[in-house]
Amino acid sequence: MKKSIVLKCVCILISTHMFKEVITLNFFGLDTLTIDLPQGRVRGSFDLFNTQRMFLGIPYATVTDRFQVAGSPPTWNGTFTANQGNVMCNQYFSTLRQPIGQEDCLVLNIYTPPSRTNELYPVIVFIHGGGFYFGSNSKLIYNPQFLVRENVIVVTINYRLGAFGFLCLGIKEAPGNVGLKDQLAALKWIQNNIAYFGGDPKSVTIFGESAGAVSVHYFLLRNSTEGLFHRVIMDSGSILMPQDFEYNPIQSASTVATRLGYNTSDPNELLQIFKNSTASDIVRASYADQTNDAFSLYYFTPCVETAVADETEPLITEEPTQIIKRPGLNVPVIIGFNNREGIYWAQHYNYQTVEQVRSNFGSLIPNYLQFESDVNRTTFINDAVNVYFSNRTVIDGLIEYLSDSLVIYPSTFASEVLTKNSNRSVYNFYFDYDSFRNLNKFLTRLRFTPGACHGDELFYLFQPAVYAALPATPNDAAIIAAMTALWTSFAKTGIPSTSATTWTPSNQHLEFLEIGKEIKMIPLPNQERMEFWRQTYEKYGRK
Repeated sequence: MKKSIVLKCVCILISTHMFKEVITLNFFGLDTLTIDLPQGRVRGSFDLFNTQRMFLGIPYATVTDRFQVAGSPPTWNGTFTANQGNVMCNQYFSTLRQPIGQEDCLVLNIYTPPSRTNELYPVIVFIHGGGFYFGSNSKLIYNPQFLVRENVIVVTINYRLGAFGFLCLGIKEAPGNVGLKDQLAALKWIQNNIAYFGGDPKSVTIFGESAGAVSVHYFLLRNSTEGLFHRVIMDSGSILMPQDFEYNPIQSASTVATRLGYNTSDPNELLQIFKNSTASDIVRASYADQTNDAFSLYYFTPCVETAVADETEPLITEEPTQIIKRPGLNVPVIIGFNNREGIYWAQHYNYQTVEQVRSNFGSLIPNYLQFESDVNRTTFINDAVNVYFSNRTVIDGLIEYLSDSLVIYPSTFASEVLTKNSNRSVYNFYFDYDSFRNLNKFLTRLRFTPGACHGDELFYLFQPAVYAALPATPNDAAIIAAMTALWTSFAKTGIPSTSATTWTPSNQHLEFLEIGKEIKMIPLPNQERMEFWRQTYEKYGRK
């Protein structure tokens, strides 16, 4: 009897909610869900509990030619039903061990508060990470409901990945970096169209994580992007990240071409190979050598452009070690990292002894270092082994070394330069909160290792589907509330402070907002290790 009563109550609740959805759509559908754009009419939807409007899968550009800058967005007659929130660009899905995605994938998802107001909402544009070879703006991962409830609009974008976005052959038919130019096309589309959705084109914050932060950093240091955005957030990435720049793009393309059955280093021949191969074959060839090396998949990343198509401006004309010195645009910046970023990469290694690490250390040297002699190279290896492996287990040494060399030092150096080269406000954060919501770490084989892994902070700003049915713990809920309040305060005012937290910008000495069991200002973490990298970069950094 009791079970029957409970079941009836549940049915009533579901029916009531469905009726509420219908009523909402009937009364407010034309006013808030149907938008007339220059491209044509689009119709969005509310989420399950009417907490945000969603316009999903809107095309912002068209891929008309492989490896070339995208063309204008399509137009249409009738109404475009904007409900495709999980469009993906070509990439390899390791779980299924097969290629997925499509070439014409340049779409964006727009999430707004449920109602329109007379005032325009600030806009946050999120650029996903993934080493420029995987990832998407999927609603399953990047549902921004926590951010939107703070009365901002969030836009998440796709861009071409792997060879499709970053084949760099030094010829105008494949100049490289079209994936970055996709992102710029999205930012221009947002400037022209976001007001139709209630967003303020004069209050745009670009927010990137990992490769997305690398992208954002390039745009920040490029004067021609002025007006496309007004604030910058860089999570766990800067243009100095070694895995996200290709110094030998012809060699990388030739390696993948070999797996396609061809042996050449001629740019024009390589172009024909990649143009005539199927998308699936290119993806498979790019992922064929998944070795113990954490960097074996980074074949196609940003590069120096030595040739561009007619009437197209090159985006990257110098190496990152030169670009990073530019003053860039005078806009406020949030930049930071997680305390144990390297868990994400350390999972790929199975070294048992320090000597195994030492004998294979060549693959661990970041490409922003360049040695004039074998003696210098050996000296660096010995020094690094001494700093990171003397008093730690092998796996802990790898985690700390990879954290520092790949993310923390590049981000710290970027923050120092950004602080010195302009009177902009630079806010640093250090995320070391550890819980079940640290999704990236949970998905690695090192899930029980303490600390916050690369990308873990994102799941206190976004609600991935895997957590949708799980109520946040009180501690997790507090971190979610604090981070979303700070990030959206920055998007609204350029100052990431709330009534509960005062986040001070850095001056001559970097200060960080620690986001952990407590939220408080601290000095630069691990200063001795950062000093090791400063001295190393001064000696051996690419000039």
